[in-house]
Amino acid sequence: MTFLAILAFLALGWAVWKGKLQKQQLLPILLGLAGAFLAARGSLWIGLPAIGVAVLWYRGLSLRLLGSRAKQDNASDIDAARFLLGVSRFDDAERIRERHRALIAQDHPDTGGSAERAAALNKARDLLLDDLNNKRL
Repeated sequence: MTFLAILAFLALGWAVWKGKLQKQQLLPILLGLAGAFLAARGSLWIGLPAIGVAVLWYRGLSLRLLGSRAKQDNASDIDAARFLLGVSRFDDAERIRERHRALIAQDHPDTGGSAERAAALNKARDLLLDDLNNKRL
């Protein structure tokens, strides 16, 4: 039993080190392992509820961590789009369209620009306009 506990701790350490788990996720996992240990030793009245609490805690924590990561990714995409178009977070939709028109006139493939740059400018404009529309709702 001691060997399994050591193996579990080593596996958790490896998962945190490799970035598979975040440090916030360790407490519910350890609670679940403690509950499993207690249930295996015969204390079902303590072990099984501990496992249940650990599962619910881990599940809720994972959903929050994934949701915040998605928001961070979206925020960084919006910041990159602002930088590409040269607008601030205080600019309105008309200013975004104005900057897009000016930049696309220079970088359009018909005027000697690259298709990739024009596509990036269009994507940045669409992302920023969608973000403005979502903030209004």
